[in-house]
Amino acid sequence: MHTTSPVQILIVDDDAHFRAAQKRNLHRMNLRPESRAQVLEASSGKEAMEVLKRQNVDCILLDHNMPGGSGMNWLKHFLGINSNLAIVMLTGQGSEQLAVEAMKNGAMDYLVKGAISRDDLERAVLNALEKVELHRTINLQQEQLLDAERQRVMIESLGTACHHIGQPATVISAYLQLMQAQETDAGMQEMIASCLQASETMVNLLQQLQHVSKYRTTPYLPANEQDSTQIINIEP
Repeated sequence: MHTTSPVQILIVDDDAHFRAAQKRNLHRMNLRPESRAQVLEASSGKEAMEVLKRQNVDCILLDHNMPGGSGMNWLKHFLGINSNLAIVMLTGQGSEQLAVEAMKNGAMDYLVKGAISRDDLERAVLNALEKVELHRTINLQQEQLLDAERQRVMIESLGTACHHIGQPATVISAYLQLMQAQETDAGMQEMIASCLQASETMVNLLQQLQHVSKYRTTPYLPANEQDSTQIINIEP
């Protein structure tokens, strides 16, 4: 975790006494250097959804057994809002199978209610946060690798296309020069000169494109337009 801002933790549980106890435990922890956790509370999944819409949350302690929908269902809703949430599922005694299912569905860890020590809670929260950070880092590296491969393919394709187009463009320019040298009519001379200038401009542009080392995409229309079309912005 690279940031030093406080960890935002949301406790989602219908038991107010349990929330208060875990809130006290979390406030005693330094989950990031020089920074104590900031703890939010929700008594139901629906209330938690409203909190997530208003606040940036790093980690959720989610009770599995709540009125108004199981924690397993809310887990999917929460991750739908923010896939980078570190979620720790809270299960009852003997509900380890539910915990395994929760982790398959995106939870990063689980704790058994009734047997949670402060050390267990700190370990689970840190473990969940570190797993999310690892996933984020891996995803970023994969995106960078894909972007580098796209850049390589695009640049190679551009170079090949310029080479194939450049050859006939050079031939056209050479023939125009021969025609210009032999033509005596002033009107034709002017027309050939215009064609020759256009041809030379195209040859020069193709030569520049062959030396392109990278590109980026930019929106085709201004940002306020409802259009996702992107165009390639060539950088030498």
